[in-house]
Amino acid sequence: LQPAGVGDLAQRYEALKARLEAEGLFDSSRKRAIPSWPRTIGVVTSASGAVLHDIRRVVGRRWPLARLLLSPCQVQGAGAEASIVRALRRLGRWTDERTGLAVDVVIVARGGGSLEDLWAFNDESVVRAIATHPRPVIVGVGHETDVTLSEFAADRRAATPSVAAELAVPDRAAQGQQLRGLHAALATSARRRLVSTRTALAAERRALETFRPGAYLSAERERIGLLLDRATR
Repeated sequence: LQPAGVGDLAQRYEALKARLEAEGLFDSSRKRAIPSWPRTIGVVTSASGAVLHDIRRVVGRRWPLARLLLSPCQVQGAGAEASIVRALRRLGRWTDERTGLAVDVVIVARGGGSLEDLWAFNDESVVRAIATHPRPVIVGVGHETDVTLSEFAADRRAATPSVAAELAVPDRAAQGQQLRGLHAALATSARRRLVSTRTALAAERRALETFRPGAYLSAERERIGLLLDRATR
């Protein structure tokens, strides 16, 4: 008996996963941190479809300061593997003409589908392109129950494309709350410093008011006169 159809794909999936895992391609030590405040986010997905719309909506809501840069590709069918690799390489070479900066993070995304529909993201060339990409990569392919080999190779795995967009950017509401907290802490610290400085200044002023330079000099002159008399005697 020889597996066919989905059974054959599952067998190939497990065999390739075991081989790449043995190479260390999925090791947690290889994972890179996702930038906290990305300026430019590369997106590898189909130019048509709901996935790109979802990513735009999530990023626009959470962190509209970020710029999305689409590197379109074919996400299923014959030739999809090569198309995804080319899209990743385009983003790896891209730099901003004005600043010379590269993309900060890359999102690789696709909507749900069958094992056959998602198979391009289990291709070895795609997995290696993600693992060796010069920028951190977030992969959100399929639904929450779908797990492709590309997700094992990514720096972060997302359950869905929308979650991938959430992982790529901070939440501006949370950032605003944190900023307000820092502002309040700074104001409190400044007030305490001012009160402390005023207290010290008042103490110095009282000391100056108590100190009489004329009387001090007269006493010193008298003491020196006595010393001179003693020295003369």
